[in-house]
Amino acid sequence: MLKFLFILINLFIFTGCSLKPDIEYNDSIIPTEFKNSTNSNLEYSQPNWQDFVKNDKLKELIKLALENNRDLKIAILNIESARATYRIEKAKYFPSIDAKASNTNARDVTSNNNTEISRTYSAKFGASYELDLFGKTRSLNDSTLQSYLATKYAATSTKISLISEVINIWNTLSSNIEHLKLLQNSINNLKVASELTQKKFDMGIILIDDVFSSQTSLKETEVNLLNQLTTIEKNKNALELLVSTSIPHDLLPTGFQDSENSLMLIQAGLSSEVLFSRPDIIEAEYNLKAKNANIGVARAAFFPSITLTADYGLASTSLSSLFNGNAQTVWSFIPSINLPIFKGGENKANLDYANAQQKIALAQYEKTIQSAFKDVSDALIERANISKQLNAQEDLVNTAQKSYEVALNSYKYGLGTYLNVLVAQKTLFDTQRVLVDTKLNELINRVSLYTSLGGNEKID
Repeated sequence: MLKFLFILINLFIFTGCSLKPDIEYNDSIIPTEFKNSTNSNLEYSQPNWQDFVKNDKLKELIKLALENNRDLKIAILNIESARATYRIEKAKYFPSIDAKASNTNARDVTSNNNTEISRTYSAKFGASYELDLFGKTRSLNDSTLQSYLATKYAATSTKISLISEVINIWNTLSSNIEHLKLLQNSINNLKVASELTQKKFDMGIILIDDVFSSQTSLKETEVNLLNQLTTIEKNKNALELLVSTSIPHDLLPTGFQDSENSLMLIQAGLSSEVLFSRPDIIEAEYNLKAKNANIGVARAAFFPSITLTADYGLASTSLSSLFNGNAQTVWSFIPSINLPIFKGGENKANLDYANAQQKIALAQYEKTIQSAFKDVSDALIERANISKQLNAQEDLVNTAQKSYEVALNSYKYGLGTYLNVLVAQKTLFDTQRVLVDTKLNELINRVSLYTSLGGNEKID
């Protein structure tokens, strides 16, 4: 009997049909090539973060973040949850088998008005299986599988975002420390100028206005320095939040010299097909496949569901003879069918909902690809001119430095005004700040290329 049952079950497992529709993709949602691509080699390989990051301090900091960051831990736990859900759905492919034992005692009245006590002992095992004639179980299993895979790539996106954020905040901290050094240098220059104006005033060469102007500029810069110290501490707090633990002092940057050569320059490939390795695009694709599988589940609800239940075991009137030759063989086989006669409206609504969700997922998938293409194109547009900007800004700093030196020397020998010194000093300071910011933007651009091209990270 059981042999026949399992043959029948296996027959239906391998002959069931699927009501899941095919997905119709739009092949023209993005151009085939990027604008401003600088790589003539069609073979493109995205580096992993260990190769992308060149600074040893920054590498150690990223390792700490990957070990401790709470968002990444939540993403990994979501993977485990999705994996467990997939195993639950996959188990529905197979019959559920259970074993049970029972003891039945009854006291009955006989025909001559006497009472009689009867006892029956039984030990059985049973199997129950729903035949997947219309692919409902397989569609459910496929949906949970695709959702699980989407969760894996969502966690990969979280990992790449975490790496990028740590790099950007570390480099921002470096630039702000460099700004602090510029302010300290500016204060030193203003102190020299202030002492010079005081001497000239004492000698009766200049009016008190120049003394007040020099002191005002000095105090204003000292206040800016205090504000800069606050900004640096906030950068450290933001970095500590990402790393989710206290950061050793020797892993913090000491200035922009730590950052300038901290990252490799990624050359983008010509073909936009490299985008299909981005984890957020792969995640969107798996979400689309999951929604598509749900259509198969909703369609299958219109058809009958058939369940086969079978019991097989032994029974006897005494416990001692249950497992010897005096026991009787007992079995039952109960096929049942469920016809969805009065659920037409509900099933139709569920199918319409599944179709709408699939269309939403398809639109989200296409939008994700288009957004990815924009990210890469924006990064390449900025990359096209950033080297020229750096060279021009460095030339501007050199010119401003010479102008300041001329204005200061002229003032020392009475050939110029203090106002010229202040203007030249402020121009020098501003050009130096812009140079630091431009260098920071160049590093952020490298990170943008790393993330927009999809990184090369995995989560098991």
